[in-house]
Amino acid sequence: MDDKVAAALPSPPPPSPAPRPPSFLRALRHRPFFLLWASQLISQSGDFVFDIALLWLVLETTGSVFAVGLVVTAMLVPAVLLGPVLGVYIDRWPRRPLLIATNVLEGVLVAGLSGLVLDHAAGLDVILAVVVALGAGAQVVRIASSALVPQTVGTDDLAPANSLLSFSGSFNQVVGLSIGGVAVAAFGVALPIEYDALSFFLAAALLLGVPRAVGQPGPTAAGTDPTGFRAQFVEGFAFVRSQRFLIEIILLGMVVNFFGNAINALLAPYAALVLHGGPTTYGSLGAILAVGSIVGAFVAGKVNARRFAGKLLFGGSIASGAVIALLGLTSDVYLALAEMFGLGALLAITNVPMLTLVQAKVPARLMGRSMAVLFSLLVAMGPFGSFFAGSFAAARGVASVFLFAGIAIMVADSVGFAVMSELRNVEY
Repeated sequence: MDDKVAAALPSPPPPSPAPRPPSFLRALRHRPFFLLWASQLISQSGDFVFDIALLWLVLETTGSVFAVGLVVTAMLVPAVLLGPVLGVYIDRWPRRPLLIATNVLEGVLVAGLSGLVLDHAAGLDVILAVVVALGAGAQVVRIASSALVPQTVGTDDLAPANSLLSFSGSFNQVVGLSIGGVAVAAFGVALPIEYDALSFFLAAALLLGVPRAVGQPGPTAAGTDPTGFRAQFVEGFAFVRSQRFLIEIILLGMVVNFFGNAINALLAPYAALVLHGGPTTYGSLGAILAVGSIVGAFVAGKVNARRFAGKLLFGGSIASGAVIALLGLTSDVYLALAEMFGLGALLAITNVPMLTLVQAKVPARLMGRSMAVLFSLLVAMGPFGSFFAGSFAAARGVASVFLFAGIAIMVADSVGFAVMSELRNVEY
């Protein structure tokens, strides 16, 4: 080639740097992410103790199991009904001050509830109103935190960052189940509720250390109205519909969550009627599931799954279904505990890559709306799964529900693996 012609040609772009192995330490060295993770760790420590105290308060003051179920349902309603709406504002407003304000407001609500409890003025109507408001706040925090993670760490460290957030939830679940009941028995319900209020204020204080530049909304796409709620709401759904891998994640997740919630609803009857245990057995099953999730989150954070995230998601979900089916065939307590540990690990190994994949593939300006649609549709399957579980168990027995649910998950995932080529082969 002539030297003058060669000189006129544009020089090739420099090669992209090779992806670095995932690193927990590198993720934690990002100060904004460390503060976000620490705030979650502290606020969640109060949430699990609060749940135990609140449900015990409802049972103690009303004597009604139906009232307890009503409160649990009220906790889920905001996630289903408000999620897509909240996603618009999470993409529109700066996420750092939004998280700070939400934690402060939640702290004020819980502190007010503790005052009403001390005055013996916390009726069921008041508790339901507080629970719905807290559910909305929790949904804001969940969506905004997930959307903020890609703005605090690089793509290489998304998996360990999500693993650390999964660890904080599982760790607090273990601690909450272990000491929540003891704290309520020793100090009553008011003190645990007050601790939850304090945990929200401490979380907000930590988030003040996040630089103001972190979590700013991304630029609006050309041709859209940056101030129009309807335009942004429609844009979020249109984006999700245009991404086949997201549609496939949602469809698969709805099936898995339907049967997963069925199993969760029957965990206490399973402990009593299948394993012939008592409350200790029931608590141990929940605690060992959380311990397994901690181990699974650690493994998921160490694996560089950028080239096989979809295959890992399918494999982990199929294996989870197999373990659930085995639980339906198990009547030995120790074997069931081992299987629950494995199930917790597999759920983390499945969920961490799924969340990481969405964060890596979705633009920052659409992250809140995409996460809101995803979470809302998955949570919406909860009540249906619980209703199915109760009906099926009444007709066929608790163990049959576990066996059927496990087989259904394996079949759904196997069919999905065969036909969902976009998700099966997705990379980031």
